[in-house]
This record gives sequence, structure tokens and C-alpha cells, in this order.
Amino acid sequence: MPKEDHHPALVSVALLGLLWPIQVTAVPADSPPGVERSIAVAAPGKVVLTLDRDVYESARPDLGDLRVIDQHGEIAPYLLERVGEEIVKELTSHLLIKRAFVKGQGTEASLDFGGPILKSEIQLSLSGDDFRRRVVIEGRNRRETWATLVEGAYVFAIPGPRAARYETVRVPENNYRFLNVRVMHSPHDPERIEILDVRIRPQDRRRPKEVALVPPLTIVEDADGHETLVALDLGARHQPFRGVSLDLADPQFFRGVRVESRWEPQGPPPRDRLAPPLAYSHLAEGIIYRYPEADGVRESLRLDAVGRARVLRLRVQNRDDRPLAIRGVSVLAPVERLVFDAAQGHAYRLTYGQPELGPPSYDIARTVGDPAIWIALASEGRLQAPIRITPAPPRVPWTERFPSLLWGGLLAVVAVLGAATWRAMKT
Repeated sequence: MPKEDHHPALVSVALLGLLWPIQVTAVPADSPPGVERSIAVAAPGKVVLTLDRDVYESARPDLGDLRVIDQHGEIAPYLLERVGEEIVKELTSHLLIKRAFVKGQGTEASLDFGGPILKSEIQLSLSGDDFRRRVVIEGRNRRETWATLVEGAYVFAIPGPRAARYETVRVPENNYRFLNVRVMHSPHDPERIEILDVRIRPQDRRRPKEVALVPPLTIVEDADGHETLVALDLGARHQPFRGVSLDLADPQFFRGVRVESRWEPQGPPPRDRLAPPLAYSHLAEGIIYRYPEADGVRESLRLDAVGRARVLRLRVQNRDDRPLAIRGVSVLAPVERLVFDAAQGHAYRLTYGQPELGPPSYDIARTVGDPAIWIALASEGRLQAPIRITPAPPRVPWTERFPSLLWGGLLAVVAVLGAATWRAMKT
């Protein structure tokens, strides 16, 4: 038989390659953990859960990774009552059906919207560039008497190099067809003042229920910018909010205020470089004021601002006045709820914190009818303390768990192959 021509050194290299350990990619140490929370259910049937700070911190921004699961691992469909990002509609003008002017007293205008229309703010356009004028607004429908909506609101115009105008008036949410707007004459006004235009911003739906959050705040005085900077930490990356309200000790003031939200990077912070500088985006601008009058104090301390963020910043424009004495700031947060149908004898938990999950699609969203009625019939459930669940890393191969055995075996194989090679070379 012909002799096989296998070189011993080549055989050694091949065996060593087969024995080399296989590399396995482990789960990154900074991957976000999932969250699991037991649900306390008082009775079977419809159960409503109010979302809290931990949900807004750990869940996806769109809440698409929320899942309700029973003890058997079955998913329970749910209905989510969530405040969506509002589409800001354009201001619209409406038919002025009457104008009137009383010398030295003021001017007024009546509007007809043609039918009920939901609204909560009025945008005026007035003559003059230096004023502080009181505004009274009334509303009614056909064959009704006038109802006073606003009695002590103020509008302002500031002249000079840093000119500004604040002519938006907040009104209680209403759907009156007719409005009557009266603007009072101020001491420094000319004899005749005019309402040049009145506009509104229509709303698609009523404002959601709100709760007041009192976050910790940090106050910094910017002397060069003539501003007071107030930072508010809401405690969760995607905390929804709809406005802020200030608590001030000063008896009399007028200030313009800008509301900004801090941009939050997604994912874990980088380790190989310095953190990027903090960036803020503009949300809203308005005024706060307080004026004592003979019949009481007139004030407006709320600013509307809608969004989702962890940190808000208020920029109070002091101009050349001293800074205000800020005692506190409340953030008005909308109430968002989740409702599902609990079966008799089943235990449920809410899970979230898995960004790879897509938003679920349930028939319940199209078959429930009026969601508000369905939610109103639900009993209150309670979310228990969150439990962080980190995905288990893959099992490490034995070659990495026992490296001494591996290298000992390799040395033994090399010794055997060396001895065989030596004998072959002698023969």
C-alpha cells in the first residue's frame, strides 16, 4: 500500500485550530433593563391604572412597549388614554358684528363664530405701543344672557429698543357662539383706542384632567442677561406637562417669561468622551403679573406649555428691575390612564422598558365605542413597586470558564505531537 504523506507539523496546527475556543458576544452591560410591576385588582371587570413617574422614566416615549400580562403569560388587551402631542392650529379671525367706543373709557367688539366652537384663548390686536389695559370678555349662545368669562385680565405693550407685546388673554374653556370683548382705557392712553382685530385658536377636544407636580428647582441669577433662570427637574425623561404656575412673594410685578425644555440624549451616556453640553429648546412665552386694585388683586401666574421632558427651564425677564422672590413653581401634568378587562381568578402585571417592542394593535380600540364611558365604569387598580429585570447573558463556554484546563490540554497535545514527530524523523 502507498504510504500516506501527512506532515506532522501540519497535523499539529490543524488540531490546535479545532481546540481554539469559540468567541461569544455577551449582552452589553449597559443595556436597559425591563420593568415588571404587579397590579392590585380590587374586583374582576374593567380596571383603570394611572401612569406614574416610573413609567415615564423607563418606558418608550410613545408608551408603545406597555404590556399587561397574566400569570399564564397571556397578553390582556388594553385601552390607553394618552394625551397626544397637540397640533397648534392657526389663529383665525371671525366676523365682527359690532364695534363701540366710549371716549376716555374704552372700546369693545362683538364676534359671531357662526356656531359653537371650542376655545380657551383670545388674541387681540390693539392700537398703541405703550399701554397696560384691562380686558373683560363675555360669552353667550342664542337666546341667552351674557356670561362673564374674564373680568380682570391685562394686556401690555412695551416700547423701546426691547419692545414687546402681550395681547393674548386666557379664558375658561368654552364653546360660546358669541363673544363680547371690552378693552378699558388706561391713564396714559390717547382719547381713542381701537380693537384692530380679534382672533382665536380653535381646539379639537377639551383639556385633560391635570394634577400639580412640585419638582425641586434651581434658581440662578443671570445679571448680564437681566434674567432669572429657574430649572425644574420633573424626575422622568418623558414626563408629560401642560403648563407651569409660579408662587411669588412680591405684591406687584410684571414679567415676561420664556419656557424651555432640555434635550435628553437617548440610551446610556457615552463613556469614551465628555458629555455634550446641555441643550434647550423653546416651548412657549407669556407674561406673569400681579396688580392690587380697589376691588381686589388682579394676577396671572400660569404659563401654558405642552410637551414631554425631564427638565424645564423658565427664563424670567427682569429687564432693569430687581429679581422676583420665587417661593415655588408647580408643573401641571395631564392624567394618563390604561384600562383593561380583568378576568376572575387571574393575576396581572404591567411590563415596559423594552424599546425593541412595537406599539400593540388591539381590536378594543375600535370596538369599545366611547372610551370615556368605558373608562368611567372601570374600578381603580394600583401599580406595585417596579422590579428591574435585566436579560440574562448567554452561557459562557467551558473553554472560557476553565482556561487552565484548556491550556493544560493544549500543552499535552503539543507534547504528544512533538514526540510522534521526533520518532518519525528518526526513522
